[in-house]
Amino acid sequence: MGNGVFASRIRKLRMDRGLTMERLSKDVKVSRSAVAMWESNGTVPRDDLLIKLSKYFGVSIDYLLGNEKMEDKGPESERLQYIQRSLGKLDETRLEKAEQMLSVMFDDIFDDEEGTDDI
Repeated sequence: MGNGVFASRIRKLRMDRGLTMERLSKDVKVSRSAVAMWESNGTVPRDDLLIKLSKYFGVSIDYLLGNEKMEDKGPESERLQYIQRSLGKLDETRLEKAEQMLSVMFDDIFDDEEGTDDI
């Protein structure tokens, strides 16, 4: 038995970000048919993939599984989603260049993020 909430949330998150099933499958390193099964049957993936999906979409595992509602974060969230959709359309080479440019422009922010791994 599948999880209909999981299916609809994965589909909505993917579509809200302008991602194809193919792109999502490549980004999280699964087959396209796995993504299709998540969205059509509500097949819940292994724990390691749930963690990867929650990080990828910036939501909790509880949200993905239907145990909590996602708060609307307003315009700031919409702006971040726009940026994420745009970056999702880049090929790997351009994505790496974008990341390099951002890290140069905002090195103080990127340095702070790297330091959190030590905690």
